[in-house]
Amino acid sequence: MSPERQLTAEEENQWQELSRHIEWAKRFSLIVLFVEDSLLAAVFLQRLQQHIQGRVSKLHIIKPSQPDNLAAFVFKELRLGQIPHALVPRWLELHQHRTPEWQRAIDNFFARFNERRDLIRRDYPCPFIILLPLAYKSRLREIAPDLWSVRTFTDELHPAPPSPPTPLPLPTLVAEPIVATLDVDALALKEPAIREWQRVKGLAMADREWFLVLVNAFAAAFEAGFYPLALGLALQLVGLADKLLREDSDDVINIENAGFALRRLGDIQQATGHYDEAYQAFKQSEQLGRAWLSCEPENAYALRALSVSLENVADIDRILGRYDAAVMGYQDSLQLFRELQTCLGATPEVLRGLSVSLEKVADMDALLGHFEVALTGYKESLQLCRELQVQLGDTPQVLRDLSVSLNKTADVEQRLGCYEAALTAYNESLQLRRLLQTRLGDTPQVLRDLSASLDRTADAEQHVGRYEAALTRYDESLQLRRVLQNRLGDTSQVLRDLSVSLNKTADVERHLGHYEAALLNYNESLQLFRELKARLGDTPEVLRDLTIALENLGDCETSLGHTSAALAAYQECLPLLERLQATQGYDQYSPRIADIKAKMAELTGRNKAV
Repeated sequence: MSPERQLTAEEENQWQELSRHIEWAKRFSLIVLFVEDSLLAAVFLQRLQQHIQGRVSKLHIIKPSQPDNLAAFVFKELRLGQIPHALVPRWLELHQHRTPEWQRAIDNFFARFNERRDLIRRDYPCPFIILLPLAYKSRLREIAPDLWSVRTFTDELHPAPPSPPTPLPLPTLVAEPIVATLDVDALALKEPAIREWQRVKGLAMADREWFLVLVNAFAAAFEAGFYPLALGLALQLVGLADKLLREDSDDVINIENAGFALRRLGDIQQATGHYDEAYQAFKQSEQLGRAWLSCEPENAYALRALSVSLENVADIDRILGRYDAAVMGYQDSLQLFRELQTCLGATPEVLRGLSVSLEKVADMDALLGHFEVALTGYKESLQLCRELQVQLGDTPQVLRDLSVSLNKTADVEQRLGCYEAALTAYNESLQLRRLLQTRLGDTPQVLRDLSASLDRTADAEQHVGRYEAALTRYDESLQLRRVLQNRLGDTSQVLRDLSVSLNKTADVERHLGHYEAALLNYNESLQLFRELKARLGDTPEVLRDLTIALENLGDCETSLGHTSAALAAYQECLPLLERLQATQGYDQYSPRIADIKAKMAELTGRNKAV
């Protein structure tokens, strides 16, 4: 998420002063920023990255995620960031950590830093920028007096004084005119909200009343998987919100409705794989959320709307591989949800929002390999889901949320080797999915959720050696994916789900020695991934999926003795893995790269022997 913060004249001067100290530094230079405004710090970070781009390898950003062994972690990062003959500034973020546990860890870090200051100044001749909470300023003088005396530059980043709210007009959102009529088939008309929209769309009614009709119709179309209709309704919704906001941009209800409409447009664009368009809609919704919050700073609904928009933007950043931006967006959103809990207490809406937000942050921790940290977040989220079940009973939303949380917790437990614990959680989740199917019927969401839960349960069955049971689960999941393809068409999500399911089924078939059956599924899966690459471009997710499909195909061809075909698959896979690794700040793909090279060397040796 790119910081959306306009600098005041005073803040611009602060930035210029900071950049000069960094630019002038030819040796170790300690710069301490005491932060009260995290968004301003994010703007300074973004500017610094742009400022030094091309003049050093890159800015080395250090973001500790847990207080345990903080000092050891930071000193290790300092060593890893060393590049001979290059000035690589370090940027250490500690300003967002304010719990007693973190303060103790920061105290310990600065005490050790103070003791080792001469060695650090000698070994790391570069600017070292440390961001701390403003409240820690007096504490730093006490903990590290010698370090305080050798600092080069200190500043405080305060929130800008609030300015009078100004109308925020909605940008032109739709390039083409919105048609008044949309194609609606008989199946869609089975939905009451869609029938109501059809019935009243030609009648005279107030714009806000019509807005609610569109909201309900969109929700029904989106949930039932009628995506072309849902897109048309979302465009009408945004167009109407645009009209209302332009007529009266001082009315906060119009700002709220415009942000809501944009989020719905982003939802359908994301569901159909139009990520750039979804990002633009979510970003505009975020801007409106900030405008609403500036008009009503104490409004909890404004706070929640902004936090949801931040999550939406971060979702797209994650999909497109912009992981730093995604982490920042999710953490900002989580902070807002914790503020909501403080303001409103443990209401069901607050608990659910907090639970989802915790999962989003934990998702990124898991993606980046911080599994222990992720498990802590997932377990906190799971506890909130169980509290909601006690408060609200077994509603469909409660059951689905609980199932998702169980799956995510089990995913990390499985990565940590706790296979039986993971299988227990997966089985509980699967039972909840089957219960939802019984209650709600075979809606696209129900079928997709059930298929995903079957896959996860089968994954765990494999890990404990129950391959026949795993294959049964995978086969059931694959059939559900084909049902969804027939019903929804070849959307990007449908194709990816189907290709993943084919891969998983083939994995077990190969393990059981059913090589020909596995080969058919691997080839079909690879073809789908190629189609997704042509459609979506070279996003990290697309390339990662493609490498998995190619490696699996190569392994199966090897098992069948098809040396040339196996080599061709590995040769296509290797540069994609190397390309992915080049974009990462840690060795995520190095083991796979080494493994592929070893497989290629073995096959090449066989060919020479023949």
